[in-house]
Amino acid sequence: MFKPTIGLEVHAELNTETKMFCSCRNEPDPSKPNLNTCPVCMGHPGTLPTINKEAVKKVIKTGMALGCSIPVHSKFDRKNYFYPDLPKGYQISQYDEPLCENGLLEVKIPIDSEQGQVPYLKTVRVRRVHLEEDTGRLLHPDGEDYSLVDFNRAGVPLMELVTEPDIRSAVEARRFAEELQLILRYLNVSFADMEKGQMRVEANISLSELKNGKLPENEKGMGTKVEVKNLNSFKAVERAIDYEIKRQAEALEKGEKLIQETRGWDEVKGKTYSQREKEGAKDYRYFPEPDLPPMDHSEKFLNEIKATVPELPAQKRQRLVAEYGLGEFEAETFVQNKDLSNYFEKTVSELSQWVDETNGTAKVSPEEFLKLSKLSANYLLTDIQGLLNGESIARPEFLITPENFAELMCLIYQGKISSKIAKTVLEEMYDTGADPSNVIESKGLSQISDQSEIEDIIKKVIAENPKPVEDYKQGKEASFQFLVGKIMAASRGKANPEMTRQALKEALK
Repeated sequence: MFKPTIGLEVHAELNTETKMFCSCRNEPDPSKPNLNTCPVCMGHPGTLPTINKEAVKKVIKTGMALGCSIPVHSKFDRKNYFYPDLPKGYQISQYDEPLCENGLLEVKIPIDSEQGQVPYLKTVRVRRVHLEEDTGRLLHPDGEDYSLVDFNRAGVPLMELVTEPDIRSAVEARRFAEELQLILRYLNVSFADMEKGQMRVEANISLSELKNGKLPENEKGMGTKVEVKNLNSFKAVERAIDYEIKRQAEALEKGEKLIQETRGWDEVKGKTYSQREKEGAKDYRYFPEPDLPPMDHSEKFLNEIKATVPELPAQKRQRLVAEYGLGEFEAETFVQNKDLSNYFEKTVSELSQWVDETNGTAKVSPEEFLKLSKLSANYLLTDIQGLLNGESIARPEFLITPENFAELMCLIYQGKISSKIAKTVLEEMYDTGADPSNVIESKGLSQISDQSEIEDIIKKVIAENPKPVEDYKQGKEASFQFLVGKIMAASRGKANPEMTRQALKEALK
């Protein structure tokens, strides 16, 4: 049996206006190749780089969100290697004095029903977060024996996060990457779109043999490390690590010796392939970047950055459950969709004070507030999401204001309209932006709460459905619900549901 040891290196392009060391635009989707280039990012002789202060602040902000220590002194280094997409022949990066060190990220690992696994929290230590420049991009035309180079990406600010080898499975690695992407978006430091290469994951994987379920005392537990490069989707992260664990285990069981190497991932074939033997720090010949001054951060500078760190996903999950009584699924959906979450919170702020028929404006009780909050969340995650059909609730074409949505929730909660009528009202509000009271009045959708009127409808339904009536009296409870449905249909959904049930029971005695 073998124990996997996994560490991740995650690269994220920062969403600054300009590149890392020059004034060229940092444009996610440039209109043509080699559009945003200049002598600095192309590495022409005699040019001098200038540090992008905003990029430095975004990396420090990320480090603070991950609980890292932020050294007051940091510097840039030259990382020397030769590759066609690296115009300088070296990369400006950070080596021994990064911007951020020693943080952590806690992620929830979901249920694995096949293995009988229950959810658990996994803490992954973050060794460092540093700043460097991105390379260009190589394009390989199909069937051709040449490659093209697009330097639009060369010099874009690139943040690299390195974890400690704390990860033990492909699922843990995927969940770490997913949670990190969410944090980067909450911080507004990166768009982190993996399909566009704005976030790339590299996994370092090694296996160690267990004896009697433990590592031998004279071994430190680290096998030969293999790096899988440029995984550009969460699915690829999980599949590549699973494959590599299986590949290494099969090789070790055969007595084969693994080599320290870099491997690529073939998405179509579902397997890794060897690229080159792994380089070490000595191969890159790091030395302090002579064209850039070292960075010394003042306490004021760091405090200003700290003040911009928003509520993070983990904090938001806890607050949504505690403050609004939401379940884990509802809370997670809102955490993943910030626009929908913002709309929900604007709605519930309106629910904290609503108009009562007899007492005028009255504060809702804590119990009523929780019920209204849950009701609002349910309608948002079902009916509203259905109407949006994948579109954002923040788009200008969405006409239902939080105030009007809150009013509709109150009308439902007060029993003034049924859930069936509510759907009709909601669709009209979606189409026109009208407030619910006007929709109800103009379309004659007010709920019937007159006892005699409800009783008249019940008498008619009973007369027209003798068999279900007899079935109910014989003990078939399903027939009762059938009759309720007939009554609601006869009243076009306007009969008060609770009054209807009570009156029907009386009529059937």
